[in-house]
Amino acid sequence: MQNGPFTIAELPGKAAGIRAAEALNTLLGAGPVPHLWNTVTLAGDVRHRDAPDRDTVTRQEREERAIIAKYAPGAAPAGGVLTDTTPVVAALALEMTERLLQEGALAVIPATVELCARCGHMTGAAAHACRACGHQVCLPHTRRLLVWDRPPPAHRCSHMMTSTPTGPGHRGIC
Repeated sequence: MQNGPFTIAELPGKAAGIRAAEALNTLLGAGPVPHLWNTVTLAGDVRHRDAPDRDTVTRQEREERAIIAKYAPGAAPAGGVLTDTTPVVAALALEMTERLLQEGALAVIPATVELCARCGHMTGAAAHACRACGHQVCLPHTRRLLVWDRPPPAHRCSHMMTSTPTGPGHRGIC
């Protein structure tokens, strides 16, 4: 879930979902758990850069205030709030990334992406207006990126076969 402008009353989103999970945990007798919010986002960078008080309010302070506002008028969660910049969360992400690299699920490979011709922001696999500066021109660039190498989806069909789904006779039906 992106850390967008959610509120419990007007725009229920992640905040409402994690409150519902907290209530269910209470019913199940589970202890309070922290709520996790992602704050390392381009939208947050742009919001901070464009704020008139950017020289007096740090990026982290701005994110903390935004997260607190998501719970208004209710109380903050009993288990606390964590973000992707919290050291324990960052350490877990690094541990998971290292494990997935070792298992081969993640890999660093050359990939062609589109970069904004003005600011150099990576706009993705397809050219579109830059979300960082709004410039309309992108240029292709090949760079080494961390990618998830997903296995092909399992074959599913409704045919009753005596051979395996990839065996002789099956390919001609599906």
